[in-house]
Amino acid sequence: MSDRLHVLTAIYQSDRADRSSNLTVSLATMGAAVTYLVGTVAFYDKLDLLGWAISLLPFPLICVLAFQAQMVNLAAVRARSILILEKALLDAVEPPSGPHLDRVVLGVTASERASNLHTAARWQRAATLIAYLGVGLIDVLYVVLMLVKAAPHLSAWITVPATVYSVLLILVALAWHHSVTNLDLSAVGGP
Repeated sequence: MSDRLHVLTAIYQSDRADRSSNLTVSLATMGAAVTYLVGTVAFYDKLDLLGWAISLLPFPLICVLAFQAQMVNLAAVRARSILILEKALLDAVEPPSGPHLDRVVLGVTASERASNLHTAARWQRAATLIAYLGVGLIDVLYVVLMLVKAAPHLSAWITVPATVYSVLLILVALAWHHSVTNLDLSAVGGP
């Protein structure tokens, strides 16, 4: 095996491992966010003890939402890299004559075709949209719920956290849009 092939293989394995660990981190972060949300809602009737600080409760969930946008963007970057490396590796080992491998059903190409928002089957795309939009909707409703709860403690000052959260949610929505757009891997000959 040539030195170039060894280097490509090492980079490929590294990207695959990074992609796997990013998914684990993403799932753990979502688990923590769900626990936080359920925990604060469970004590909803006692939140008045916090006074104006109730308005700070949505901030960690917005941070998680922003972090998840980063994770989706990173997944797109990793997928792009892995697809390019897979193609180079398969080109290097596939014999010029004889039966060729069906690259559509191999490696990351196969998983991207099955799960990527741009290439998955209609029902899978619907499930992905429900998951992404559901999390966004839950976060927005949580912000509203906590601001309504904090309003009596802040009176007219409620407009300050409401404005800040609106700006943050718009920024996070733009980051999500960019991340999902990055998942379109057709430019690299992907799925």
